[in-house]
Amino acid sequence: MTDDLRLDLLGPLRGRSGDRRLDLGPTRQQTLLAVLALRSNQVISADELLDLVWSDAPPSTGAKIVPPYIYRLRKLLPDGVLVHTRDGYSLRLAPGALDLDRFEDLVSAAHACRSKDDAAANLSEALGLFSGEPLSGLAGHYLSVQRHRLTERRLKVLAERIELDLERGRYGDLVPELVALVEEDRLREQFAGQLMLAYWRSGRISQALETYTRTRHELIEQLGVEPGPELRSIHERILQNDEPVARPAVRDELPYDGAAFVGRDGVLKQVVDALRAAGPAVVAIDGMAGVGKTALAVRAARQLADVYPDGRLFIDLHGYTPGHEPVSALQALDRLLRTLSVPADRIPADLEERAALWRSELAGRQILVVLDNAPDSAAVRPLLAGGPRCGVLVTSRRQLTGLDATARLALDVLRPEDARDLLAEIVGADRAGSANAAAEVVNQCGYLPLAIRVAGARLRHRPSWTIEHLAKRLDAEDRRLAELSTDSGGVSPAFALSYEHLPPDQQRLFRLLGAMTGQDIEMYAAAALADVDEVEAEDLLEQLVDANLLLQLRPGRFQFHDLLRQYARMLAPEPDAVRRLLDYYLYATAEASAAIFSSRLHPLPEPAPVRLPEFASAADGLEWIDTEGANVLATLRAAESSEHVWRTGLAVASCFFQRGRVYEMDEALQLALRAAAGDAEAESRVLLSIGSLGRYRLGAEASLRTLQEARDRLPADADLALRARLLASIGYSLAKLTPDDEALAVLREALEVARRAGDRSIASRVLAYLGATYGDRREFDEALAAYQDSLELGDSAVQGEVLNGIGECLLELDRVDEAVAALRTARDLGVERGADYSLIYTYAFLGTAYARQRLWSEAIDVGRTSLELALESDSKQSQRNAYLRLAETLLAKGDLAQAHPHFARALELALEEGHEATVERAAVGLDRTSPAA
Repeated sequence: MTDDLRLDLLGPLRGRSGDRRLDLGPTRQQTLLAVLALRSNQVISADELLDLVWSDAPPSTGAKIVPPYIYRLRKLLPDGVLVHTRDGYSLRLAPGALDLDRFEDLVSAAHACRSKDDAAANLSEALGLFSGEPLSGLAGHYLSVQRHRLTERRLKVLAERIELDLERGRYGDLVPELVALVEEDRLREQFAGQLMLAYWRSGRISQALETYTRTRHELIEQLGVEPGPELRSIHERILQNDEPVARPAVRDELPYDGAAFVGRDGVLKQVVDALRAAGPAVVAIDGMAGVGKTALAVRAARQLADVYPDGRLFIDLHGYTPGHEPVSALQALDRLLRTLSVPADRIPADLEERAALWRSELAGRQILVVLDNAPDSAAVRPLLAGGPRCGVLVTSRRQLTGLDATARLALDVLRPEDARDLLAEIVGADRAGSANAAAEVVNQCGYLPLAIRVAGARLRHRPSWTIEHLAKRLDAEDRRLAELSTDSGGVSPAFALSYEHLPPDQQRLFRLLGAMTGQDIEMYAAAALADVDEVEAEDLLEQLVDANLLLQLRPGRFQFHDLLRQYARMLAPEPDAVRRLLDYYLYATAEASAAIFSSRLHPLPEPAPVRLPEFASAADGLEWIDTEGANVLATLRAAESSEHVWRTGLAVASCFFQRGRVYEMDEALQLALRAAAGDAEAESRVLLSIGSLGRYRLGAEASLRTLQEARDRLPADADLALRARLLASIGYSLAKLTPDDEALAVLREALEVARRAGDRSIASRVLAYLGATYGDRREFDEALAAYQDSLELGDSAVQGEVLNGIGECLLELDRVDEAVAALRTARDLGVERGADYSLIYTYAFLGTAYARQRLWSEAIDVGRTSLELALESDSKQSQRNAYLRLAETLLAKGDLAQAHPHFARALELALEEGHEATVERAAVGLDRTSPAA
């Protein structure tokens, strides 16, 4: 790239390097250079260049013809300008190297000017860069299209400059130029209209009317159409001999915007800056009912008097006003034109002609138009100003996606501190009370300005009330909307208007979402609620977002504002919808669990009664649980169907355990147990899960008591698989207390029952428990054999734990390299499945293995990872193991000071649990790392 090179495209192709004019060679070579220049600083492949440059006569050699031409161009251009990359060729030009770029910069500068003289000067300088037909003499379809584009661009800018000259009163000077332009293209109505204005304002009315007659004749003769509305509007004005120059002053129509306006400084600046920007500005503000859109728009408009000195117009389009039909574009234009003192008999009846007259009246003026409370984009489009010095500010409850806005702003509720300030502004600092009480009130108002204003007004007009009393009244959710509404308006009526403007299918989904129990919802849950397919559900959800009745804080996740949720709950529910939502969470949780564990821990009747997401991998199941787990738990809290609750609770608890979310696991199981009351087998199933999943955190003794209670409630005719699972868990808890012959006998019985039931999954788990029990007995050959038998049965749900056990056995048998291989496989499997609990042991054993291999850095890293996961899990058993193994690694490395506190903590946990093997190892470690040692 060099600053010396200049290329001219706005005429015959020319080039200069410094003071030297470049000989650009034959036509085809110039065509290639022009294509590269038009797409400067972009990489273009040889095949694309072939298509763009040789489209009129493709060579038989194909893209092989490109490199020789590139070579010739490189020879004549400065070094480093034309470069070859792996993907193609690029002409690297400095800013301003092309006359086309300088042209556009001057046009932008003109649009930024507030002075008409300066703007006209910039446009004239820009037009002076044209030296003939752009890219003249160069062949090819691509350049032909570009030539036409640049020609049209020149004519558009020329029309802008002429418009400025008309506004500056240079009528006589313009006539010769415009006569030539009209002769050159008799079908271009814009120049004909400008010539008519120049004639008329010069006092040459007959020539103005003759120009119209001739242009109309050409249009009818050649195209078979009448002149457009703007040309007809100019003709009518001339016939009526209206004085076009003397324009009446436009009054400031902005309404009172209130005294209390806080917390919007940032968004206010965004709106003001957008309306100060160069060119015609259209700013759209959307947001839910009561969020303060109108107040923001009016406050912004008041700060822009210097930018729009010819007036600031305001019209309420009544998109959402009780007792009012929305104002049509035709009605709005009538009102706006009358505001500009256009006589009634000059206002056309046709919408298109009325909009054309509106744009003509705004030409040359600097006016801001505030279109408040717009129902949709269609109502706004005809009202947009065409002039570059006018601005339009639109507010709507809907996202006006069909509007070509230069800036958009989605207005949110207030920040908590700003909401408190607004309340204090309304009621006075003395009535606002303590910060905590004010914070409670604005939180109950959902930080919505309208709700805060209503609450503040109630407090202000009731001297006997305190803010604490107001907070107490607002605390009852079933009465909150009533407290925040008045006879003349308030929150509920505002929401009702938004709801009533929805089509029936969106109204129905909005009502049904009132049954939503969680914080947010995705398309499959919404599809279950509405009994539609997921694509239709997503479309409806997006439409409610467009109407600002739902929030979408991240893709695919939809939620209510708190007050809108309460309003939706007031509307008529559908009992079947709640059942469908419960079905969805039950079956989706079960499918997620099956994906995570590669087996169905709690089978359900098939087929599923609702549509479900696809769970193609463990990662899909984990992602769903991470996202939806809180919603599932919220549904369990609110549900009345007991069977749904205990089945869903069982399914989600295992997933929470896998993710180390133990407190949520506990709550899900307690809700499941409460729901199972009276159903002996269901109670037994839930107690089995409580005892099994709680063993690692609450200890084997508490686990055993729960499991024995489960056994006591197990019906005599319960299926063998459930009985085998229960025996296995009892045996394992016995083994964790004392790995004696009694524990082994119970586990062997469980293995026999599992085999009679034909359930390989349970048999695999029992063998894993046997392996762990033999390991605790220090019988590592027997333990390794049991683990390997478990692995052969292929139950992926216990595969990670089994590999951990194999790794531990191999370590004890001093087969370190084999242990590392097994543990790395366990690690990869655990990471894939998000098995945080299993990984605690994997990393702990790997730490020991790496220490044996004297890989100290790796050993300490994985040991610390194990401890971090253990501390997050709240499992004292896993913490004890992690502390002990990390301490032993640090001791082996010789870092006694670091090892000592870890041994101390391991000993403390082992004493609490009565785990003698750990007590002995930790005590030895403490002795070896004490300062005296």
